[in-house]
Amino acid sequence: MAGDRAIIFRAEEPGDPGAPGPDPVRTGPDGAATHILTAATPAAAAALAAEYADRGVTTIELCGATGYLWTAEVEAAVRGRARVRTVLFGFESLVDVARFKQRALAGEAQRELFLYIQPGADPGTDRFLRNAGASAFVAVPEAGAGAAVAAEFADSVRLIELYGVWDPESVAAVIRAVGERVPVGVCGSSA
Repeated sequence: MAGDRAIIFRAEEPGDPGAPGPDPVRTGPDGAATHILTAATPAAAAALAAEYADRGVTTIELCGATGYLWTAEVEAAVRGRARVRTVLFGFESLVDVARFKQRALAGEAQRELFLYIQPGADPGTDRFLRNAGASAFVAVPEAGAGAAVAAEFADSVRLIELYGVWDPESVAAVIRAVGERVPVGVCGSSA
């Protein structure tokens, strides 16, 4: 599992027990995998993070619906065995991400796009849906490929999150691809 990454999404639905999604995408030349997981509470996320750090996962990434309270608990559970990163939103996305949260709290169904870097991935085929199709997960081989996928989904999603290491120009290209109509969050280091 060296070089593997676990992405933990907040899942509030009682029907989602926090089980992993489909098998990890293993398309990288080095065999590294991305594990897609869900947790309903900070404690559940911390337990998953500790379990995957024990298995040798080197990076834990938390979705934008978690924040620093979750991050602190996950970091305490991992105790330096894995790098912990959290999705945050830039100033240009703050109003729209607040609207997204309001709609979510009101129970409105919204579609989201989660792009994650997986070397060797084919964004046309390395994709899957969860949450009754509301959440689209697409692997891209490198950050520069994200804008094309974002443009494909621009009219159908209300939120985009980027996982892995994205350079500023690639993030800006994603934001331009959706015309700032969709909030874009980027996974960054917590420390």
